[in-house]
Amino acid sequence: MKIKVSQLSNCMHEVKTSNRNMEKMYDLQLMMAKGDDIQDKEPIEIIKIQRDMLRGLTEFLTTVLGLNKQEQEKLADMEFKPTIEAANYIFERMMGMSDEDIDLAAKKQDASKSKD
Repeated sequence: MKIKVSQLSNCMHEVKTSNRNMEKMYDLQLMMAKGDDIQDKEPIEIIKIQRDMLRGLTEFLTTVLGLNKQEQEKLADMEFKPTIEAANYIFERMMGMSDEDIDLAAKKQDASKSKD
């Protein structure tokens, strides 16, 4: 499938939902979930978990999108929040959601937040 990650470039990237790429996605999702569970961890362990998650994010984006050197440099200089957003967008697309599905889900989430 063709995916455009506007935070990185204006071109479309071919992303395959191969078993290898899907495994990379699930591995990264597991790592991110473990990164959320840090209540009983020591500070050094927390830093290592977060560092490993950042490395996993950049490796995932670089590999799955097939980023060129210029895009890799842009990724290296990118803020953390848009990096997470880019990965989450790719996760959603790889799981079969269209851009329209993603927009609709975001609008529903925003609407439920405004009710709280």
